[in-house]
Amino acid sequence: MDKHLYHKNLGQIISYLAYEHVTFRRKASKIANHLRIPLVFADLDLVLANETSLLSKYYLHMGYLGLSLRSHSSPSQGPIYCDFISKKLNYRIKHGGGNGQALAKAIGVTGKCKPKVIDLTAGLGTDSFILASLGCKILMLERNPIIYELLYDGLARAVQRATVNRELACIMNHVNLTKIDALHYFAKLAPNNKFDVIYLDPMFDLPIRMAKVKKEMNSLHNIIGADNDADKLLEKAMERAKYRVVVKRSKKSPNLANIKPNLVLGGKSTRYDIYTVRRLPRIL
Repeated sequence: MDKHLYHKNLGQIISYLAYEHVTFRRKASKIANHLRIPLVFADLDLVLANETSLLSKYYLHMGYLGLSLRSHSSPSQGPIYCDFISKKLNYRIKHGGGNGQALAKAIGVTGKCKPKVIDLTAGLGTDSFILASLGCKILMLERNPIIYELLYDGLARAVQRATVNRELACIMNHVNLTKIDALHYFAKLAPNNKFDVIYLDPMFDLPIRMAKVKKEMNSLHNIIGADNDADKLLEKAMERAKYRVVVKRSKKSPNLANIKPNLVLGGKSTRYDIYTVRRLPRIL
């Protein structure tokens, strides 16, 4: 594991990884070793794992639908997957507005302009996948080891499905994933190595009024924590972007690093702050 990779004490967050069937043992064992958490066989070893579960809120589960994050305290919440082949995401790709949706406009996607994008805070990868479906080449960076495993599993299942789905195969050919801290990634690059567009969707402290926060977002916040280096990340991104940096923010959040964006595209609950370096070409 990269020595610069940031994450909390995993034992305080994830109690164990349970696998549903013996056919999943090898894959589950590999993930458990990466995360250095116990591996248990569902239905047989879960009783023994209960003592461990008291020390943490969540556990991982490997089953027929893939790797998921599950809650000990709120089982009714349902599992959290990284799922690029879900009907919901497929519907959004087909009917979400294409190049006319706010995300695409913020990035600068048009019929002839398909910028290469680096997503510094990939999370579960939904925004990156949508951009890839619009023809952009995407490099996703994720430093949190738990989120990375969920994301990697979701991409692996999508690649498998892509063998019988030409449209999905085209999307997957536009996506790459790396487990690394974005600031460390920039530090390793040559000074003249830049990217068309840099995308940043940092996690911040949740509001006190938690009732309005989705349970999934609350769980992800507990896993990831606040990205307290987001201000510095924006400053470094400005140095590495050829054309623009795009920051996804909640509607009422202050500007990152107190830097006023050149343009803001707003929505009901979120906005995209656009920091321009130079004008995007018509064809890219």
